[in-house]
Amino acid sequence: MANTTERRFILRGVQDELEVYDDRVTLTPKGVMGFINKGMKGTKTIPMSSITAVQLKAAGLLTNGYIQFSLLGGNESTKGLFAAVSDENSFMFKKQENMAASEINEFIQSKMGMGRNVEPPRAASTMGDELGKLAALHQQGLLSDAEFASAKARVIGGSRG
Repeated sequence: MANTTERRFILRGVQDELEVYDDRVTLTPKGVMGFINKGMKGTKTIPMSSITAVQLKAAGLLTNGYIQFSLLGGNESTKGLFAAVSDENSFMFKKQENMAASEINEFIQSKMGMGRNVEPPRAASTMGDELGKLAALHQQGLLSDAEFASAKARVIGGSRG
């Protein structure tokens, strides 16, 4: 099945090309620097649902900038610009691309985690809730007297520190 989401941004960086879609980001090493620093791995696709954080470091007068993606279960570098050069989850750009990089950062921030299956936290059940459920099962005849007494003892005994 072909992926038909619209491409929102494309930016050619110092050593790779960044493409941003509604549902994913791709990083493709380009040129000699891309080969030297990132090897022959080819295009890396990062689903938006896997991105947990984005770090943007604007380019300065003498340094390149970078966008670094933190991923679920990922082990990104936290050592700044020099480590970002070879980090497969980083994209480096020149000063004239600061504005575009900032727009990309904002777009990705707005899309991060979308589609991730995150369950809302459930309220902890109290001993009273558990005993009420057991009593209802007992009244419905689904638990015998012995089963009810045993389960009730387990709930009461399990709640003690």
